[in-house]
Amino acid sequence: MVKCCSAVGCASRCLPNSKLKGLTFHVFPTDENIKRKWVLAMKRRNVNAAGIWEPKKGDVLCSRHFKKTDFDRSAPNIKLKPGVIPSIFDSISRLQEHSYSVMDSPKKLKHKLDHVISELEDTKRILQNVLDREKRFQKSLRKTIRELKDECLISQETAKRLEAFCWDWCQESTEQDYIS
Repeated sequence: MVKCCSAVGCASRCLPNSKLKGLTFHVFPTDENIKRKWVLAMKRRNVNAAGIWEPKKGDVLCSRHFKKTDFDRSAPNIKLKPGVIPSIFDSISRLQEHSYSVMDSPKKLKHKLDHVISELEDTKRILQNVLDREKRFQKSLRKTIRELKDECLISQETAKRLEAFCWDWCQESTEQDYIS
């Protein structure tokens, strides 16, 4: 069975490649006084009478919850120095259990879904506005080229080149809008 870190919100798992990544796992101390300090440092709540979580025999904490100075690296196997207490815990106040066991209520999920759908609809409206603006710009540009040509301010050849360039440019920018 794969061991998981017992810290609230930590998803570290003891896998074959964990040690290669510099992640080590440490069983709770047998000394009751130090074990209690570990548990209190974790601030993990439970439903027992005292309201404090009690570690089981196979429960572990990963090295992410200890300072670098807490380790004895002189031996081939990395060990914790005697008496150290874990001190690095993130987001403890907002979580009560492991992140994989905390699930939003259906009502909250529905609210999140509604929010995402609303954002999607807003994005669609914005995209349509951009495409409409692009069409107006194309129309205005063609009209300007036609007027310049009619007033003989540009040659027929230049007008054709500008129209071809504008058409290619507008096609590319429209394609890019759809890709983005």
